[in-house]
Amino acid sequence: MNSSGRKLYRSSNQAWLGGVCAGVAECYGQPVWLVRILMITLFVFSGSLGILVYLAGVFLLEKQPTQLPPQPGIRPQFGYGEDTAQRARQLGERMQKLDQRLQAMERYVTSSRYRFDKEFNKL
Repeated sequence: MNSSGRKLYRSSNQAWLGGVCAGVAECYGQPVWLVRILMITLFVFSGSLGILVYLAGVFLLEKQPTQLPPQPGIRPQFGYGEDTAQRARQLGERMQKLDQRLQAMERYVTSSRYRFDKEFNKL
């Protein structure tokens, strides 16, 4: 089991060959393409070690059961699950708040109150 309490299985729904990469990705909440690229990189730079690791996963990991119990509160570590439109909307709201704060600061700096405060602090 990993830190989120999910067990590592070979995936049966996103498998290309044996389902090892897809199972690791599902277990750790990462995109499948990332784990596959890491496996290909391991193969390219180490040769047979990548093949041995994959074969060990095929033979040592159990196949994913058809019905896994629901895991409430499990979120991907890097937040890939959020909707892009929702993230863009949140970013727009944050930018509006920042713009309002900046406008308030500009109003204060250009006001007579700011000059009065500045002169008063010099005393």
